[in-house]
Amino acid sequence: MESFRVFVLSMMLALACAFSFAQDPALGIPKSVAPKEGFVPTATVAVAIGEAVLIPVYGKQQIASERPFKATLSGGVWDVTGSLHCIPADSPCPGGTAQVKISKRTGEILFLTHYQ
Repeated sequence: MESFRVFVLSMMLALACAFSFAQDPALGIPKSVAPKEGFVPTATVAVAIGEAVLIPVYGKQQIASERPFKATLSGGVWDVTGSLHCIPADSPCPGGTAQVKISKRTGEILFLTHYQ
């Protein structure tokens, strides 16, 4: 009888461990925690991610020249854009800025470009 109790307790422990390390069968990886406010909860985080993905594509110097970047949220998507610096400030100037669209919920990069 004692060995049966040890067996049952061992099985319960094994099942508890299996549930605590549950995996997503489609991906074969542990399930992730999803933050309540999404993976990109603030404009500050969106700008940091935006700059991080733009630098490898357009270069550190180009992206630094477009600071400050601003982020606006619409429909669960952050729109991160650079600033165009014209001299004098009130004159039209050629050029464009970078733009990145980022999912607030997942952090996925939905769109990336640089306007001319």
